[in-house]
Amino acid sequence: MKQQIAFSSNKNLDLALKEILSQLDGNQNYTAVIFFASICYDFPKLAQKMKELFPRTQLLGTSTSGEISTKGFTKNSLVVTTLTDSYTKVSGVVIDDTDQFPIVHKEKIENAARKVGITLNRTGANRDCFALTFINGLCNAEEASLALLNAVIGDKEFIIAGGSAGDDLKFKQTYVCYNGEVVSRGAAVLFFKTQKKFILKRENIFTPSGKRLLLSGVNIETRTVNSINGQNPKRMYAQALGISESEAGNAALSHPMGRSYGDDVFISSIANFNSNGSIGMYCRVLPNSEVELMDPLDAVEIANKTGQEFQKEITNPGCVILINCILRTIGFEQNNLTGKIAETWRKYFPAFCGFSSYGEQKDHLNFNQTLLALVIEA
Repeated sequence: MKQQIAFSSNKNLDLALKEILSQLDGNQNYTAVIFFASICYDFPKLAQKMKELFPRTQLLGTSTSGEISTKGFTKNSLVVTTLTDSYTKVSGVVIDDTDQFPIVHKEKIENAARKVGITLNRTGANRDCFALTFINGLCNAEEASLALLNAVIGDKEFIIAGGSAGDDLKFKQTYVCYNGEVVSRGAAVLFFKTQKKFILKRENIFTPSGKRLLLSGVNIETRTVNSINGQNPKRMYAQALGISESEAGNAALSHPMGRSYGDDVFISSIANFNSNGSIGMYCRVLPNSEVELMDPLDAVEIANKTGQEFQKEITNPGCVILINCILRTIGFEQNNLTGKIAETWRKYFPAFCGFSSYGEQKDHLNFNQTLLALVIEA
């Protein structure tokens, strides 16, 4: 697969698009075009203009809380990537109101999947396929969208991966689009069927601390923890870490909660501590579930390890898409690591692009503070 990446930080939309086009080869036979955009741009207008510029191409886009490209971590910018491969077919769909009426989109999803030859309702039938998803990040649509996609496809081994759209930490409205159609309460999905080798890795920069907590009272709808071990959540969180309650807010970024699934641990990040001591979460947690507080690891060391793993499996990467949780990005910024992380990625990937997300998804799960990296061979 051939990947081109174009970048602009020009705040004028028309001038930004002109700059983007000047960096591309002008070929209109792209397999797909994907864009990552700050909300400093009028996203619905941008989506429409992108479709006008690439009328014959499958187009997927998302708003962000920071963009990623070979320039590193940027803000208030536009990143566009084109993918070209004669051995790959793509087809997409946009689904709206997945937090309310997901089942009405069943036929649309089935049709999009069948267009690329995805076999429905048969486990293990789609080893050469996957779905890249961008899901709106402020309406709790992630779990509902994943449940819908998995139910419609009906293949327990089918790979679904993506990230939650951001809005530059404004927390007002996020956007995703497919072929110019924009939604703010749903998901945009691009199905891939390819003869090229592809790998998806999930990078975790935390390790279990051994400090376990029982989420004894949870509001699933609002993603709020109302009690831990039957007591005030903020007090129990601080006590487990051996810090005062006043220090809990500063500790949340370095000590998120981890959920175990088999041998894997998935991060559930703390969004905020409320005045009554309850804890708002960035992804769904379940009543009477046990979590473990996490300790941070060396992020640069782990980035090198991830790159080496990819290098062993795909010696000639052609497409690299990175979805990096905004909380990771904030942590990198606080520790002056953004430059070192980008430099590490450049060691292993000739080019890469992506965005800082409000959450990450893989298969059936929604989680936080994680890097999802998709690599397809050239």
